Amino acid sequence: MNKYQFKPVIEINELQHAVDLQNKIWGNDIVTSLAQMVAAIHNGGCVIGAFDADRMTGFTYGFPGVTSPLSKPHLVSHMMAVDPDYRNQGIGEKLKRQQREWAIDQGFEKITWTFDPLEIKNGYLNLTKLGGYVRTYYVSYYGSMQDKINKGMPTDRFLLEWDLMSDPVVNIGTKKERYSEINDYPLALDFTVQHSMPISGDVAKHTEEKIILVPVPKDIQTLKSNSFELAYDWRMKIRQVVQELFSDGYILVAAVPSEYVGYYILEKE
Repeated sequence: MNKYQFKPVIEINELQHAVDLQNKIWGNDIVTSLAQMVAAIHNGGCVIGAFDADRMTGFTYGFPGVTSPLSKPHLVSHMMAVDPDYRNQGIGEKLKRQQREWAIDQGFEKITWTFDPLEIKNGYLNLTKLGGYVRTYYVSYYGSMQDKINKGMPTDRFLLEWDLMSDPVVNIGTKKERYSEINDYPLALDFTVQHSMPISGDVAKHTEEKIILVPVPKDIQTLKSNSFELAYDWRMKIRQVVQELFSDGYILVAAVPSEYVGYYILEKE
């Protein structure tokens, strides 16, 4: 991990690498342009890149925001990307922690970003490893998108809140230790596994439980390629159950991986 360099990116040629990396991952349908990133950098935003020598292996891009119900200005982390050739090496987590250091230096106390509720690997990074939490669910946040990752699916998103000086953020591993044993927690959504594919079942009511689990397919992109109908059904079920739990006073605090599904952990406020 030490072989990679992490730094704020301000040079035009390096920012172009971030544009090229977006094209490689998502296609050209949802690229944040070089001009937009330049404007953000000159008005309180930041692009942080990860480099292997001269090759950009990943980046994160954010700009200042003020939104209800958040009363203070915060950093909106709009985009993060890691080159597929360099994944599973901790680059994404390191980029976020570098972004945190930059934000604290600028006086920010919170960073927010959105992520797909069906991408449980992102949930594990954002919630359990980084220490964020979620209390907001957006239905079809970006509308219809035609890129190769989102095409055909409603673009529902969680709003992740990252309180930069909170205990789970400062003390790395706090959540992983706290939520290491989940066998005693009830499921808010039943599921079965057929031919190695998880199939969503009935929604269960557990409004009096302190902690509750919501299962999510371990690899939604593989499931989507094998059966779009099953993936779409998971989207609708997760939308229903999580919105109900948020309305009942639960907050999404962690995620844990498992064999065919991962589990979101929601705790009563």
